[in-house]
Amino acid sequence: MSNKKWIYKYFSEDELKDIQLAADEAEAKTIGEIVLSFRDKKSFLEKLYSNHELALKDFETLGVFKTKERTGVLIFLIFEENYYDIIADEGIYSKIPDEIWNKMEAKLKEEFRNKNYATGIKVLINAMSEVLTKEFPTRAGAVNDDELNNEIVIN
Repeated sequence: MSNKKWIYKYFSEDELKDIQLAADEAEAKTIGEIVLSFRDKKSFLEKLYSNHELALKDFETLGVFKTKERTGVLIFLIFEENYYDIIADEGIYSKIPDEIWNKMEAKLKEEFRNKNYATGIKVLINAMSEVLTKEFPTRAGAVNDDELNNEIVIN
Protein backbone atom coordinates (compact mmCIF):
# COMPACT_ATOMS: atom_id res chain seq x y z
CA MET A 1 0.00 0.00 0.00
CA SER A 2 3.06 2.26 -0.26
CA ASN A 3 1.64 4.27 -3.16
CA LYS A 4 -1.69 4.50 -1.37
CA LYS A 5 -0.53 6.23 1.80
CA TRP A 6 -2.47 9.29 0.70
CA ILE A 7 -5.58 7.70 2.20
CA TYR A 8 -4.24 8.42 5.69
CA LYS A 9 -4.65 12.16 5.05
CA TYR A 10 -8.37 11.48 5.32
CA PHE A 11 -8.80 8.33 7.43
CA SER A 12 -7.10 6.44 10.21
CA GLU A 13 -6.78 2.68 9.93
CA ASP A 14 -9.61 2.32 12.47
CA GLU A 15 -11.86 4.67 10.48
CA LEU A 16 -11.28 2.60 7.33
CA LYS A 17 -12.25 -0.53 9.28
CA ASP A 18 -15.37 1.25 10.61
CA ILE A 19 -16.39 2.28 7.09
CA GLN A 20 -15.91 -1.29 5.88
CA LEU A 21 -17.93 -2.60 8.83
CA ALA A 22 -20.75 -0.13 8.08
CA ALA A 23 -20.88 -1.36 4.47
CA ASP A 24 -20.83 -5.01 5.59
CA GLU A 25 -23.63 -4.41 8.10
CA ALA A 26 -25.69 -2.57 5.49
CA GLU A 27 -25.30 -5.41 3.01
CA ALA A 28 -26.39 -7.98 5.60
CA LYS A 29 -29.89 -6.44 5.61
CA THR A 30 -30.43 -6.12 1.87
CA ILE A 31 -29.81 -7.81 -1.43
CA GLY A 32 -28.10 -4.56 -2.44
CA GLU A 33 -24.31 -4.48 -2.78
CA ILE A 34 -22.22 -1.41 -1.91
CA VAL A 35 -18.83 -0.86 -3.53
CA LEU A 36 -16.51 1.93 -2.39
CA SER A 37 -13.86 3.35 -4.73
CA PHE A 38 -11.56 6.12 -3.45
CA ARG A 39 -8.96 8.16 -5.34
CA ASP A 40 -6.71 10.94 -4.15
CA LYS A 41 -6.58 12.46 -7.63
CA LYS A 42 -6.72 11.37 -11.23
CA SER A 43 -3.69 9.70 -12.74
CA PHE A 44 -2.16 11.18 -15.88
CA LEU A 45 -4.17 8.83 -18.14
CA GLU A 46 -7.36 9.27 -16.12
CA LYS A 47 -7.31 12.97 -16.96
CA LEU A 48 -8.57 11.93 -20.40
CA TYR A 49 -11.92 11.15 -18.74
CA SER A 50 -14.44 13.39 -17.02
CA ASN A 51 -14.95 12.54 -13.37
CA HIS A 52 -18.32 10.96 -14.12
CA GLU A 53 -16.85 8.93 -16.99
CA LEU A 54 -14.18 7.68 -14.61
CA ALA A 55 -16.86 6.70 -12.09
CA LEU A 56 -18.74 4.81 -14.82
CA LYS A 57 -15.50 3.11 -15.82
CA ASP A 58 -15.01 1.95 -12.21
CA PHE A 59 -18.64 0.79 -12.10
CA GLU A 60 -17.86 -1.46 -15.05
CA THR A 61 -14.32 -2.49 -14.09
CA LEU A 62 -15.31 -3.38 -10.53
CA GLY A 63 -18.31 -5.35 -11.80
CA VAL A 64 -20.88 -3.42 -9.78
CA PHE A 65 -23.47 -4.46 -12.39
CA LYS A 66 -22.79 -8.17 -11.82
CA THR A 67 -25.48 -8.86 -9.25
CA LYS A 68 -28.40 -11.18 -9.95
CA GLU A 69 -31.00 -8.47 -9.52
CA ARG A 70 -28.88 -5.50 -10.65
CA THR A 71 -28.71 -4.11 -7.13
CA GLY A 72 -25.15 -2.80 -6.98
CA VAL A 73 -24.25 0.74 -5.89
CA LEU A 74 -20.90 2.45 -6.36
CA ILE A 75 -19.72 5.21 -4.02
CA PHE A 76 -16.97 6.95 -5.99
CA LEU A 77 -14.78 9.70 -4.52
CA ILE A 78 -11.87 11.79 -5.84
CA PHE A 79 -10.68 13.63 -2.75
CA GLU A 80 -8.38 16.26 -4.30
CA GLU A 81 -11.15 17.34 -6.65
CA ASN A 82 -13.93 17.18 -4.04
CA TYR A 83 -15.81 14.94 -6.44
CA TYR A 84 -18.50 12.55 -5.23
CA ASP A 85 -20.60 10.22 -7.33
CA ILE A 86 -23.15 7.59 -6.45
CA ILE A 87 -24.02 5.23 -9.28
CA ALA A 88 -26.81 2.72 -8.78
CA ASP A 89 -27.45 -0.18 -11.12
CA GLU A 90 -30.72 -0.30 -13.02
CA GLY A 91 -32.52 -2.54 -10.50
CA ILE A 92 -32.04 0.09 -7.81
CA TYR A 93 -32.21 3.15 -10.02
CA SER A 94 -35.64 2.13 -11.30
CA LYS A 95 -37.09 2.11 -7.76
CA ILE A 96 -35.27 4.89 -5.92
CA PRO A 97 -35.72 8.44 -7.25
CA ASP A 98 -32.85 10.87 -7.81
CA GLU A 99 -34.08 13.13 -5.00
CA ILE A 100 -33.19 10.48 -2.43
CA TRP A 101 -29.68 10.03 -3.85
CA ASN A 102 -29.24 13.81 -4.04
CA LYS A 103 -30.14 14.19 -0.34
CA MET A 104 -27.60 11.51 0.57
CA GLU A 105 -24.92 13.18 -1.53
CA ALA A 106 -25.70 16.61 -0.02
CA LYS A 107 -25.17 15.22 3.49
CA LEU A 108 -21.88 13.65 2.39
CA LYS A 109 -20.70 16.96 0.94
CA GLU A 110 -21.66 18.79 4.14
CA GLU A 111 -19.64 16.38 6.28
CA PHE A 112 -16.68 16.56 3.88
CA ARG A 113 -16.74 20.38 3.96
CA ASN A 114 -16.27 20.06 7.72
CA LYS A 115 -13.47 17.52 7.13
CA ASN A 116 -15.56 14.75 8.74
CA TYR A 117 -14.63 12.22 6.08
CA ALA A 118 -15.28 8.97 7.94
CA THR A 119 -18.50 10.32 9.46
CA GLY A 120 -19.70 11.48 6.05
CA ILE A 121 -19.18 8.11 4.43
CA LYS A 122 -20.72 6.21 7.34
CA VAL A 123 -23.76 8.53 7.33
CA LEU A 124 -24.07 7.92 3.57
CA ILE A 125 -23.81 4.15 3.98
CA ASN A 126 -26.37 4.18 6.81
CA ALA A 127 -28.79 6.24 4.71
CA MET A 128 -28.29 3.83 1.81
CA SER A 129 -28.87 0.92 4.16
CA GLU A 130 -32.25 2.32 5.22
CA VAL A 131 -33.39 2.81 1.64
CA LEU A 132 -31.99 -0.46 0.32
CA THR A 133 -33.38 -2.46 3.26
CA LYS A 134 -36.84 -0.99 2.63
CA GLU A 135 -36.83 -1.48 -1.15
CA PHE A 136 -34.55 -4.53 -1.46
CA PRO A 137 -34.74 -6.52 1.79
CA THR A 138 -33.23 -9.94 2.22
CA ARG A 139 -35.79 -12.65 1.64
CA ALA A 140 -36.98 -14.85 4.49
CA GLY A 141 -35.16 -18.16 4.38
CA ALA A 142 -33.01 -17.14 1.43
CA VAL A 143 -29.25 -17.01 1.50
CA ASN A 144 -28.07 -13.40 1.18
CA ASP A 145 -25.19 -13.92 -1.21
CA ASP A 146 -22.29 -11.53 -0.97
CA GLU A 147 -22.01 -11.06 -4.70
CA LEU A 148 -19.27 -8.40 -4.89
CA ASN A 149 -15.92 -7.78 -3.26
CA ASN A 150 -16.37 -5.87 0.00
CA GLU A 151 -12.93 -4.32 0.31
CA ILE A 152 -12.62 -0.58 -0.17
CA VAL A 153 -10.89 0.05 -3.49
CA ILE A 154 -8.10 2.59 -2.98
CA ASN A 155 -6.57 3.87 -6.21
